[in-house]
Amino acid sequence: MSRMKALLAFTLSLSIMAVLPGCAPMDSGGSQPKDVIPAGYTYHPKPRPEIVSPEAAKKDLATLLTSSKNPGIKYYGQPGLNTTANEDALKAFIQGKSGPITFWYNAQNELLFMAFSGSSALDDRIEVHPRILFFYADLLDQPIVVEKTTEWPAWGRHVVGKSLEGLVRPYKIHFPGLISFVFQDLPEAQRFADDLFVIQQALQKKHDERLALFQAKAAQYRGMKVKPPVSEEQRKYIVQANALNQQRDYAGAIDVYSKAMDVDPVSYPEAYFNMALLSAQMQRFKPAIAYMKQYLLLAPDAKDARGGQDKIYEWELMAPKK
Repeated sequence: MSRMKALLAFTLSLSIMAVLPGCAPMDSGGSQPKDVIPAGYTYHPKPRPEIVSPEAAKKDLATLLTSSKNPGIKYYGQPGLNTTANEDALKAFIQGKSGPITFWYNAQNELLFMAFSGSSALDDRIEVHPRILFFYADLLDQPIVVEKTTEWPAWGRHVVGKSLEGLVRPYKIHFPGLISFVFQDLPEAQRFADDLFVIQQALQKKHDERLALFQAKAAQYRGMKVKPPVSEEQRKYIVQANALNQQRDYAGAIDVYSKAMDVDPVSYPEAYFNMALLSAQMQRFKPAIAYMKQYLLLAPDAKDARGGQDKIYEWELMAPKK
């Protein structure tokens, strides 16, 4: 029996409020990609002449995310949800997502990807759902590769009259521990990867420049006998960030803490400590490590400095490997 026939996969097409009735079997022959590119093929992104800036790349990402061939998603921030046994919990996790949603599983009852529309390319992240976020900052030090996989189902169920051929997506861009984007066609996958590459390169340059500036300011701060006070504007942001944290809006809290640090990057070191913990809560361990290192640069003798360094060791173990 061939590998394709050995796989057993199915989809559950649904809206969040109710499962749609009227399912019928899909011809297994319709699922297999018709191109001749072999499994294991890889593509490494490169700049495209028409994408000259990160802003242009984000605009192109937005177009891809809203097209008829928008990528499928597998999210690893809640890994326990990626099996059929926990499908109800997955539905609850993405509660509020509008439009039809399709789940594809393999023969081992593991989620291959979710297919739905409505994802957005924002200034600092791709937002699939308010709970499913991919921050561009997580591209730092990450390889971006398109790979052709054999992870397509051989059989499925679908709403009568609706073709599922467009939901078969063998081309994957995978970020370990974070998210995978999967595509039906290679050109869309390559274009998506190229856009991410442009954003990554600009972010890396900006990150290096800001880190050098921060290290200089941190050294100056440590030498001050009288530390600069927190301004009223910063206090407003800090109070708002704490409120968002209480509401479990961790991404929102980080955004507002960042605004406080834009006012003065050294006057409230605790913001970096808090952003580190919030990032770890979102399974974003590399940013968590970076924020904690910033805190320790400003406050190496703080009472919780030892605990902060220990958290770095813990997160280094949990951070996705390249």
